[in-house]
Amino acid sequence: MKYFTKEMWRGWNSGDEAEQQRARELSDRNWQEYLQELEKLQSRLGPEAYEFFKTAERHDARLISFTAGDAINHDVHGPADFDINAHDTAVEIKLLSAQLNTLYTLNYSGVRKVVFDYPSNDPLFHYEGSRISDWGYDEVTAVDEKFLGHEVLFSSGTTILIEFTNFSFRQESS
Repeated sequence: MKYFTKEMWRGWNSGDEAEQQRARELSDRNWQEYLQELEKLQSRLGPEAYEFFKTAERHDARLISFTAGDAINHDVHGPADFDINAHDTAVEIKLLSAQLNTLYTLNYSGVRKVVFDYPSNDPLFHYEGSRISDWGYDEVTAVDEKFLGHEVLFSSGTTILIEFTNFSFRQESS
């Protein structure tokens, strides 16, 4: 994570008032820098994805599922046979909002890298046998001219990193 780091989160929750203040100042500055970077990525993301990353409330949401594979939407009962030579690595994340009333389904294609770090060697609010916990912060950044990266930091310290070329999402409200 470039903008929303574990160190910053630890600072917010520190018992030291000076450390808390430093973390708040850093987060204010980083938030502004992140919005500038996100703005630069608007044309690569497209208008709907840009608005999603800019405004959708994901903080404190719950990870329902995280799926990565070479044919995650293949229908074994469908008309198309599975093509073992196809390289269609994709990722799907299902995320339930903190209010438990909106399900987001995030889809990534053109994937070249996926890292799911659970349990982290650098935990935040995690103990042995605990869950992945709340979606804390996430950021989309340019990896290079072709790939974007989406990184997520959970309150347990768990992280997800996905490098991709295409992103879409669905939103279902109850």
